[in-house]
Amino acid sequence: MERAGSVSASMTSSPAAVAAPPRSREDDLSVLEVLTPLLRRWRLVVAWPAAFAIITAVVSLVIPSAYTAQATFTPIATSASGLGNIGGLAGLAGLAGQLGLGTTPGANVSPEYFGDLLHSREILTSALLSSFPDPDAHAATAERALIDILAVKGRTEVERIGKGVRKLDRQVRTSVDKQTGVVTLQVRQRTPELAAAVANRMIDLLNEFNLQRRQSQSRSQRQFTEQRLEQAERELREAEGAQLHFLEANRRYSESPLLAFQEARLERAVQLKQEVFLTLRKALEEARIAEVRDTPVLTIIDAAVPPDRRSSPRRVLDVLVALVLGSFVGVAAALASDLGYRMRRDGTPDYRAFKAALTDARRDVASVFRRR
Repeated sequence: MERAGSVSASMTSSPAAVAAPPRSREDDLSVLEVLTPLLRRWRLVVAWPAAFAIITAVVSLVIPSAYTAQATFTPIATSASGLGNIGGLAGLAGLAGQLGLGTTPGANVSPEYFGDLLHSREILTSALLSSFPDPDAHAATAERALIDILAVKGRTEVERIGKGVRKLDRQVRTSVDKQTGVVTLQVRQRTPELAAAVANRMIDLLNEFNLQRRQSQSRSQRQFTEQRLEQAERELREAEGAQLHFLEANRRYSESPLLAFQEARLERAVQLKQEVFLTLRKALEEARIAEVRDTPVLTIIDAAVPPDRRSSPRRVLDVLVALVLGSFVGVAAALASDLGYRMRRDGTPDYRAFKAALTDARRDVASVFRRR
């Protein structure tokens, strides 16, 4: 009996045999306290998401569709100029560089330059004044200026173009891949055909702008080379004349060391002037070729094509987002409404203070309106 009693005592004293404490219902009560007002105000919980979804659906149906066309290109890395490609022109190329004539516009220009240039007023204005197929016309061949298609209004033409530039700039987006140097142009318009046409036209305008600038700089290069060539030719003729005069006056100069030294110096001067003259002649031909060169400075990777789906509005996604936001608002409204109901029912000091402050605010607003 004593052994049995000891065994029973040990069993009752062991942790495994001790009865588990009653389960705390604090967590259950907290969940119930949240769910109860939601169930009590279920109309708010349902009404807000439904209202948000309906309003969003109606707005998305009213908003006109927009389509985004995309084109990609990369700038061509051209050589500095014709002056830098000839073996003996290092000094002349350096001099031309000091005068701002050493490089072409397409050389050593970062892709970010072209991305920013697409947002410039020059390109945007040219695109606005370009003609495109009119999406509102019944005839397929009807064309209008983009500024008219966008229905830009203004009291003056300057104001109208300024508004059009800002509007088109909001519809244009550019990005640059720093690793590959590829520039991406995206244009958003109300029809897919117009979006693709505007994107391709802007790239053409960008190419024309850089080509004209490069040709203009090549023209300046040619003019500089021509002036320098004329000067070099005069210097060569003067050196040759000095050498000829020396030879006529000293037919037997080789017999005198001093006269031989003077003749060698005159000969070196003539050779140097000849090298400069020949170098400039070659540079002039290079500049003339560069002036009429029509090689494009951009390589088009993907031309813009009409997109097959609209970019906005995304009706399904917008409605889903509206449902989520409406659910949060509905839950918050239900909890706030239940909290206000309990405060009014219990008559807490906080509620009385809030009610008094609200009454004072109403009186202040009413007094302000009465004064007016």
